[in-house]
Amino acid sequence: MEISCLRFMMGMKTAESIERVRTKRHHNQSLQPLLRAGNPLVVGTLHDPAGVKFFTKALNRASLLKGVDVLEVRLDSFPIDKLPGLWPLPVIATARHPGEGGAGNLSQSRRQTLLEGALPWASALDIELRSARPFAPLIALAHQQGRTLILSHHDFESTPTLPMLKKLASKAAAHGADLFKVATMLRDRHDLQRLIDLQLSRTEIPVIAMGMGAAGRFSRIVLAGFGTPLCYGWLGSPQVPGQWPALELRGILGEVLPT
Repeated sequence: MEISCLRFMMGMKTAESIERVRTKRHHNQSLQPLLRAGNPLVVGTLHDPAGVKFFTKALNRASLLKGVDVLEVRLDSFPIDKLPGLWPLPVIATARHPGEGGAGNLSQSRRQTLLEGALPWASALDIELRSARPFAPLIALAHQQGRTLILSHHDFESTPTLPMLKKLASKAAAHGADLFKVATMLRDRHDLQRLIDLQLSRTEIPVIAMGMGAAGRFSRIVLAGFGTPLCYGWLGSPQVPGQWPALELRGILGEVLPT
């Protein structure tokens, strides 16, 4: 009898703990006012133990995030128990598809659960375009709650043709995206030209284009100059070749882009 009672009490404590985690993060800063300002925003990505360590320090010293406008949290690799109760900046939450660089080989249902759990505190969700159809209920819920929706496409091998890139952007718009993000591997200057042409095209929704590989860093500055609204950099360590440290990006953009 005592053992059963003890188990019941332990179960109650566990449930209460889960509920505290679920309810304490009901904090959201909208991304839309920043996007409407029209300046390239620096996004600092959190995806590894080094990033967790840095961010823990930054929660107590806001100056460590100086120059960063938005955070991106990779829920496929960021420890859930390290999520703060209060975010210092607007947050993009993503749980990356394994086929597009996601960690842990997470199932569709697990990724959907993680993203739905982020709705109370995330400013935006980033969902791969390939998952838009099965995640349609989640997309509808995100819109209902006023969250910004980014539908993304990552190609680690090449850069699609311009017609294909435009087709992907149109498909993202049709699935309800507010923004279409595309990251491709750059093999030569023609690949970068395609991303520039896409950035300058009249698409139904704004495009966030970026390159990866040896020319990745150069491409991200160039594409910022051609109007990409979000420029991604790392806060712990690089995720892919061609990324800038997020804390350096603001200074670089200020140096090379006209005001």
